[in-house]
Amino acid sequence: MRTPRLAPTVLAILMLASATVGGATLVSAQGQAVVVSGVTVSPEDPTVGETVTIEVTVSNQAGSDRIVDVSSVMIRDTEDHYGRAEDLGSIAPGGSLTVPITTTFEEAGEKHLKAHVSAEPQPSRNRSSVLRPYYRPITIDVEEPDVEGGLSATTNASGETTATLTNYGNVDLTDPAIRASTDGERRARKDTFDVAPDESASATFDTENYDSDTVTFTATYAARGERHEVTRTVRLDRRVAGEVRLTSLEVTGSGAVTSIDGEAANIGGTDVDSVLVSIPDADGVSPAGGSGEYFVGSVDASEFATFELTASVENGTSAIPIEIAYIVDNERVTTTQTLDVSSVDAAGAASQASPAATSGSSGGPGAPGLPVVPIVVGLLVVVGIGGAVYYLWNRG
Repeated sequence: MRTPRLAPTVLAILMLASATVGGATLVSAQGQAVVVSGVTVSPEDPTVGETVTIEVTVSNQAGSDRIVDVSSVMIRDTEDHYGRAEDLGSIAPGGSLTVPITTTFEEAGEKHLKAHVSAEPQPSRNRSSVLRPYYRPITIDVEEPDVEGGLSATTNASGETTATLTNYGNVDLTDPAIRASTDGERRARKDTFDVAPDESASATFDTENYDSDTVTFTATYAARGERHEVTRTVRLDRRVAGEVRLTSLEVTGSGAVTSIDGEAANIGGTDVDSVLVSIPDADGVSPAGGSGEYFVGSVDASEFATFELTASVENGTSAIPIEIAYIVDNERVTTTQTLDVSSVDAAGAASQASPAATSGSSGGPGAPGLPVVPIVVGLLVVVGIGGAVYYLWNRG
């Protein structure tokens, strides 16, 4: 009986597959189970003398078949050690262990370090235990400390001023406080949260009732064991309350009755409500009927509303008082604005004289209108001629 031969090509494929599988098994068996899988540094850019926390993560890969004991973790360079932790425990296959180590640096510059881990798999019946080192490089840029706090302030029309402490340096500003003073007298003090580099903290003060146009703010804080302060003086943005003034007034007269048209303008910086303009009883002036007062209502800041009034004015009266009442900032305000009408009276008299002049009641020289006598004579002549023509026509 003959044994069948495999074709050379088939044999080659089987040999290659066997080598591949055997190679994969060999790598899995001899591969490194322990790795330093991660390192984090906080803060990322520390300063000289600042406490730095370096967290080293050690992992036992999932393909491992043995528990690993971690003997120690340390941070070092070629000459110095910057921290060490020992007897850290065990890591099961697929697990990890994070170890924090704190240290400081006494000189500025770029530090090239290593996370050095010593670990060994637990011994088994057929295999012994060997302590081995594992590494991961670390680069840390250590800066010189820079303490710089800046203070700014903004004020608004609502009577509030906000002071802001900004950290322009690279060192935390701790235990900060901001106080407000006027004329050397402290008015208020407020604490804020600690301020990290490139961050800010603010405090708002009610400065509306301060009896000064300027306020000095002083911020104090601690940095690297020393106390610091910074000041800023600002001018307050005083709020201008709403105020009603009558503008664009037009006066017309008809006999003893005078009409007044105009605008109630709010020349202040806040809204006003319940605006009422009226003619009061005064010498030579009184409200005319039901038109002696006008309810305008609300007028926003820098806006206006129209109104019209009618007053009874006696002859010889040169001024008309107009009373203005409104509510601003929950307070009622009543003022009086006087309107000069002396020129209006003269114009009114002139307008009343014109019809009398045009009525033709006087035929004296210079009186306006057509000449009366020549017109009458002309009419008589025309009538006489017409009668003569009629008489002659009938005779003919």
